[in-house]
Amino acid sequence: MNDTTQQPDPAVAALQPRRAGEILGAALDLYGRYPLTLIALVAAMVVPLGVLNWQAGCSRIQGCQITVLDGVVVSTAWWTTIVWLAVPILLAAVVGAFLAAATRTITAQLVGEDPGILRLGRSRPGWLRQAAVLVAVLVAAIVLLFLPGVYLSGLDGPLPQLAVVAMVVVMLVAGLYIGVRLAMSVPAAVIEGRWWPQAMARSWSLVHGHWGHVVATLFLAWLATGLVGSLLVGLTAGFTGLLFGDGWLVRMLLQAAVMSLVVPYLLIVWVLLYLDLRTRKERLDLDTLRADLRSSEM
Repeated sequence: MNDTTQQPDPAVAALQPRRAGEILGAALDLYGRYPLTLIALVAAMVVPLGVLNWQAGCSRIQGCQITVLDGVVVSTAWWTTIVWLAVPILLAAVVGAFLAAATRTITAQLVGEDPGILRLGRSRPGWLRQAAVLVAVLVAAIVLLFLPGVYLSGLDGPLPQLAVVAMVVVMLVAGLYIGVRLAMSVPAAVIEGRWWPQAMARSWSLVHGHWGHVVATLFLAWLATGLVGSLLVGLTAGFTGLLFGDGWLVRMLLQAAVMSLVVPYLLIVWVLLYLDLRTRKERLDLDTLRADLRSSEM
């Protein structure tokens, strides 16, 4: 079936609350209906990032070491710490823009609107900027929160190590709770055209009272995509190894190709979950959803 449609998809023709299994099933059906645009969008993001293979490690004594490609060391000087801080934030902004485009594409196709992806290169819609800034701000906050742990890990003695362990445990627990409460921020910014602080507040409100439902749905979707991705890599790794060898570039491209196939499903679940939460909190129909999409373009 063609990737574009002029009619609303049956999956959203009657918007109503769904259980986690129903959302996963609807997402699988939608993935089969509109795969091409989303696969292309995800591939445009994961293939360059996978080939770049940017990695960094820090210590109190040596500073930060950045490697790219197949472990090529860029620098180990202390000034690299600044780059270590800046690059994840810049990459996060790029990822946020791609997440915004994917969210917009999924929602537009569901309601029968033109996804407008081809217009992104000629215009700078506000929802794209807000999503990029939103993800960059969240990643910047995470990076800054981990800096004390990086410093303490370089100190000798049991107390600094215990402090690092305690910090990691607290951050994991708090991060899980806060991360889930903010999980709908990008859809709120993209679909409703909200400024990024408003989008975070909107997500916090939507998830309130449904935290377990969001966790269960996202975990099951992540588990399904992880299992399918691992299976695809396992089935194709030997074949590609025989044809192209087992170099790092082949491995990276294979992983990027598999991610391009499985990540769109996870994104569809994410958008359907956002719509599900809205139906639980307010009256939501196709006309309202279309109006949101159109008003966010202004």
